[in-house]
Amino acid sequence: MIWFIGGGCYHADMITLGALKILKKADCILYDHLVNRELLNYAPVECEKINVGKIGHGSSYRQDDINKLLVGMGHKYHDVVRLKGGDPYLFGRGSEEMLYCLEHDLKCQYIPGISAAIGGLGFAGIPVTHRGLSSGFSVNTLHYQDGEDHIDYDLIKSNPNTQIFFMGASRVRHLVDKCLEKGMDPDTTITLASSLTYPSEKVLVSSLKDIKNEDIKDYKSPLLIVLGKTGMLHSKLDNTLNLEAYGKKILLLSVDNTHWPIDTLLLEEGITSHERQIADIVYESHDNKDLNIYDELIFVSKNAVKGFIKYLKTRHMDIRSLCGKKILCVGYKTKEYLEDMGIMADMTFDSSMELKNHIQGKALWINGNNVKNDEDSLSVYHFVSREFEIDDEYDAIGVSCPYSIEALHNCNISKEIPLFTFGHKSYFKAKELGFKNIYVTDNSKDALIKEMVRYLKEDKKDV
Repeated sequence: MIWFIGGGCYHADMITLGALKILKKADCILYDHLVNRELLNYAPVECEKINVGKIGHGSSYRQDDINKLLVGMGHKYHDVVRLKGGDPYLFGRGSEEMLYCLEHDLKCQYIPGISAAIGGLGFAGIPVTHRGLSSGFSVNTLHYQDGEDHIDYDLIKSNPNTQIFFMGASRVRHLVDKCLEKGMDPDTTITLASSLTYPSEKVLVSSLKDIKNEDIKDYKSPLLIVLGKTGMLHSKLDNTLNLEAYGKKILLLSVDNTHWPIDTLLLEEGITSHERQIADIVYESHDNKDLNIYDELIFVSKNAVKGFIKYLKTRHMDIRSLCGKKILCVGYKTKEYLEDMGIMADMTFDSSMELKNHIQGKALWINGNNVKNDEDSLSVYHFVSREFEIDDEYDAIGVSCPYSIEALHNCNISKEIPLFTFGHKSYFKAKELGFKNIYVTDNSKDALIKEMVRYLKEDKKDV
């Protein structure tokens, strides 16, 4: 099956439930350059992902190549996703591609997407209809295959409703001149809306007569041009005005597939988050400790608990071997995971340093092989690095362990970017590697995100 799916108007939360369900089981995704790359994270790790986006006049896939690639992948895989920005059928050639696939005897399905013509403009406070201002709307393109201008400007002039133009970043002046030549009212409202719902969203509301004197060089593709009175509502309805940190971007690194608590972060705060898994965790141990000689067991993370349970199982042991031992742990998430495994912690601490002051007997630290301890320790897991690179600029970065900090360092990232972490070992690793702005939070991802939001809101106020 080939699924033609609309990825919506860039905003990561403006994608349908149906589209997400298919992305989660996709074997192959062919995506365009206007698609939010974060959507690819919903696909299985083994899914083949191919960027077939066409960018202006630069080097890119030809349409014939895309058609043939779709057919080839359709024969190779069970579920192929053709992921397009906005809606596949609105200037997206989705119908052309589907017809080609159907002609080659492939099964196809269409899942609609929220077009920037409605969702993107609405997010920016520009409704396509509004009682008393516009009773309808039309959608046009300023780019034709033969390079000619096929717009009926007499029709444009006589249309009192909202008129939306796609693919016109280089033809704004041309459109304005043509409208004025046809006698359109010079006071007609014209709106330029660039990168709608992106962190870099820009909107300019002007008139046909005044925009000729505006500096519009920063209003680049993807750009929508809107003729009509509803543009005047932008300053009152702009969704970004209600989001205190809109436009801020954060990077969150994980060493496993545990999701950061950011499900409503973009919707409620306007913060764009990029999650990256930089490693996989392998739960195995080559150590062989005699647990009988230890009075206390110390668990430093959820992964330590998970690895330890597997350690016991592979040695034909169970939690009865912990009888009489004192159980200490770092962090309340570790405590919760211990309880899920049927093990109650005697004491819980915010940091390893704080815990050390409460050790009374012979103690065994349960951790990963990346943790260096002077004390007795049992390594029950290790990391396997994933390919990772920094592909954007960020206002802040969140990490949960020293391993993630080393990964950042190896990417040659600016050491000036605010770095949020928890635990003294992460702090000292960041200092050692030269990071300048380090913020240590309480020992949980929830606390870290909360502190990042507070910081970014304050930073926005200072701009």
